[in-house]
Amino acid sequence: MKLRYTRALLSLIGSLLLWLGSAACGASADSGPPDREMLRMMDLLRDMEMIKQIDLLQDMHNLAQGDVSAKAAPERKSAPAKQKESAK
Repeated sequence: MKLRYTRALLSLIGSLLLWLGSAACGASADSGPPDREMLRMMDLLRDMEMIKQIDLLQDMHNLAQGDVSAKAAPERKSAPAKQKESAK
């Protein structure tokens, strides 16, 4: 009886160690250095973010220039819109 209990306990501990060992090896394989394709993608994303920021700054500058020119320009009265008669 004691021999069966010991064998069962050893087999349980052995399988647990194998399972944990395989999980540890699998996790360490993924943590290697990134490959060239991943580095290129990261550079591309950085460049795209930089382009978005530049576009945003240009838009802000254009809006600021538009506000200044709108204040400096005299008010214009628009001509009433002419409506076309629908063909019957």
